[in-house]
Amino acid sequence: MKKIFNILILSFFLCATVVNAKNPSGKDNPYPKFTRADSLHGTLMPSRACYDVRFYDISVDVFPETKSIVGEVSMDFLYVDSTQKVMQIDLASRLKIDDIAIDGVVIENYTREYNAVFIILPEIFSVTNEHRLTCRYGGIPVEAVRPPWEGGMVWKTSPSGKPWCGVTCETLGASCWIPCKDHLSDEPEQGMRMRISTPEGLTAVSNGSFVSHETVENRELWTWQTNYPINSYNMTFYIGDFIHFGEEYQGVEAKFPLNYYVFAEDEEKARVSFEQAKDVISFYEEVYGPYPWANEGYKLIESPYEGMEHQTAIAYGNGFKNFKGLPMDYIIVHETAHEWWGNAISVDDYADVFIHEGFAMYSEFLYVERKFGQDTAQMYADMWQRTISDIRPVVGPRDVNFWDYHDIDPYVKGAWCLKGLRYLLDNDTLFFDIVKSYYQSRKYTVVTVKDFIDFVNEKTGKDYLWYFNHYLYRAEAPTLELAVIPTKKLHKYKYPIKNMSSDTGGQLGNEVLYLYCRWTNVEDNFVMPVVVSNPSQPKETKILPITTEGGIFVLDNKVWSLNQDFYFDMKQLKKVKTK
Repeated sequence: MKKIFNILILSFFLCATVVNAKNPSGKDNPYPKFTRADSLHGTLMPSRACYDVRFYDISVDVFPETKSIVGEVSMDFLYVDSTQKVMQIDLASRLKIDDIAIDGVVIENYTREYNAVFIILPEIFSVTNEHRLTCRYGGIPVEAVRPPWEGGMVWKTSPSGKPWCGVTCETLGASCWIPCKDHLSDEPEQGMRMRISTPEGLTAVSNGSFVSHETVENRELWTWQTNYPINSYNMTFYIGDFIHFGEEYQGVEAKFPLNYYVFAEDEEKARVSFEQAKDVISFYEEVYGPYPWANEGYKLIESPYEGMEHQTAIAYGNGFKNFKGLPMDYIIVHETAHEWWGNAISVDDYADVFIHEGFAMYSEFLYVERKFGQDTAQMYADMWQRTISDIRPVVGPRDVNFWDYHDIDPYVKGAWCLKGLRYLLDNDTLFFDIVKSYYQSRKYTVVTVKDFIDFVNEKTGKDYLWYFNHYLYRAEAPTLELAVIPTKKLHKYKYPIKNMSSDTGGQLGNEVLYLYCRWTNVEDNFVMPVVVSNPSQPKETKILPITTEGGIFVLDNKVWSLNQDFYFDMKQLKKVKTK
């Protein structure tokens, strides 16, 4: 049911629907104290900006019995700044470096600070040729405490008693297990090859397409490869006692495989639950465009943690259950959306993670709307809205690799920001054209929130910076002040009366009532209109042009309701001050 508020019995409902800002920005610093280690990880300093990664060639031997790894990673790169004498790569300080070589020449001169490795270059490299850096290393990586949120290596046991191993490292960074350029701004244009060596009898799955499998000296060697750009936290592997099944799927432009890797005990449940994936992919192809990895397929891999959007190799651990009475698995819906938003389009800094998580969650809203109708979609959105905290702005601080997983506002408030934009435009053709054309023009690239805002303004021919500034760059919600005013007290108020109909206000018994509205807690240029409708005739609506100056709106002799289609904090006024 759509959330509506009867303006004639407003006071009854408002007590239960106010959403308060718990810690508005400006009162207390909502961020932790950032350190030198944070800056080394999050800042694209000259020692990182001087080179562009083209390809990763990763070989890792995994030893579950000791929770250790031994690896060799080669990174093909272009040197783009001939003046720079120092090159930074990243590797967790707890992992030991055996040696580093560039173009086959061993590098003796390097230093380590926290997780940063500074290589003193022996000569000026050509800016036209491609070079190869190779690092051999090993040790015991950090173990994930609460995957995927508190990431690292995941060491578990499958139902058969055999090991389950994997890595999930969003925000922690891929440098927790491989040497790399661990900054979101640089995705390898030519992709990545992953060779994983496992104990005998286990299967290893990674991003992209299966290349080969062989058994060598009681070890299994599995090779996978992606030829697409991939962000560093998406590079991953899964090792387990899996069974495999799948099918071919006909997409809008190409046929591609759907592959599923699950424990044998769960195969029957998985075959039923994973049928949803085809419908989800079909919907996203309709709304956003063709599945971006058709050449390499789509995978769901059973994991001991709830889910993670690893490119073409989604971690699934939701127990094959549907969401609170709705016949859909929200993990499949959400993580699949990331193949478009977060994977095909990525951001250059976690400050802008709204592009990943806000769009993925709003994709859930859209899927529920398509599958179960607008009323159910509104209830679904309303349920999530109650979790918005308003503690921090959705867009966070840059250059410090920061995103607190406890703060889900980039998900939920981000989704409501997109929902509100659709409401504000009041033109579904335009809204969906903006979303689809933005995706199509930016896929396989790295973007920023500012880039998206500029795109919206360009497509609409209007400046919506006022809207995004409040919902993305400020923590507190806009506040809508409402009050019902009887005719006998109308003379006390000096706010302008704005006629929305021909005669009087609403009516309760024999008394005529008027509606007062005003935006507060916003900048002066905040101009969000509010729509009211007649519940007995829902298509009969009126638009109230509410401003920060406020006004008294004269409706007609009917009961009118306020439809909440965007996020705000609603406050009932006990006393409206006159100007």
